[in-house]
This record gives sequence, C-alpha cells and structure tokens, in this order.
Amino acid sequence: MRSHHRVAAVAASLALAGGGLLGLAPTAGAAPAGLSCSTPKLLTGSAGHHGASISCTGGAFTEFIDCYKAGYGTYRHFGNRAVSGGTSTTWCDIGADVTGVGVSPS
Repeated sequence: MRSHHRVAAVAASLALAGGGLLGLAPTAGAAPAGLSCSTPKLLTGSAGHHGASISCTGGAFTEFIDCYKAGYGTYRHFGNRAVSGGTSTTWCDIGADVTGVGVSPS
C-alpha cells in the first residue's frame, strides 16, 4: 500500500472513530484528565516523512503517535508538551507511516 493511501486510511479511521482519537487513547469527548481535543491532523514533511498534530484545552498535554516502518516494526514517538489551547506535533522517521495518534496529560 502506498504511503498516501495509508495516511488516507488512518484519516478515515480517525473520522470513523467519531472525530476522536484512534484506539490508542479515549475519544476526543472523553480525553484523559478532562482534556478536550480536536481531531488530529495528519502531516507530511518536506522529506516525505509523516506526522500528526493535535490541539487540546483543559490542561497541559503531550501528543504521541505510533509509527510503522517496514523491516523495523511499530514504535512510538512523543511530541512537544503543550499547554491548554496549544498544539503538540509529532513526526515519524523517514519511511514510516502513522498508525495511531493519542494524547497524555502532562
């Protein structure tokens, strides 16, 4: 499957999850520690690498994404810590695809 098809599949999965976060974290309406989060935005960087960003209110948070790279497997990256109303952004390594997005209160 081509990378842009995988990104589209992840985006469709996120939309089907009711605008919430894919299986790795509660839905946006029931985000951890009273957080209220937007639907994650999937990103493509200048080198073709994939990532995601999310904004939340209700407290400080850190986004995490699960990435899959052929020959390596699945791994997790953590984004920047953001305060209420801010945005946390996380990137996979080059050649990897985003397979899940979530947030942790921080």
